[in-house]
Amino acid sequence: MNGLVEKKVLDIELMKSGRSCLNLNSRVDWEGFPAYAESLARALGAKIQKKTDSFDIRIWELLIEGELIRLVFDDFPVMVSLESTSEAGDSILASVKSRLEGEAG
Repeated sequence: MNGLVEKKVLDIELMKSGRSCLNLNSRVDWEGFPAYAESLARALGAKIQKKTDSFDIRIWELLIEGELIRLVFDDFPVMVSLESTSEAGDSILASVKSRLEGEAG
């Protein structure tokens, strides 16, 4: 997973919804997001369920360990993150963070 995450931004934050958000990478651009998302999904063993694009954000829904997790590219500030929508998703993000910490570059 070398290159998929940045050690300096790899962190879990609490969103306004009360759910967890795992920041992954601030170096991915709009055009590079699809290839990045495909690589990350493969590395995490996730299945891509849905892809949504708007003018400033891209949201791909991933199925990870039976839970829907959003993979989000936000254009301002630039950040790719995984966002939980449930308590089970919060636990999955904590597990993913632990797995990625040793592989962050």
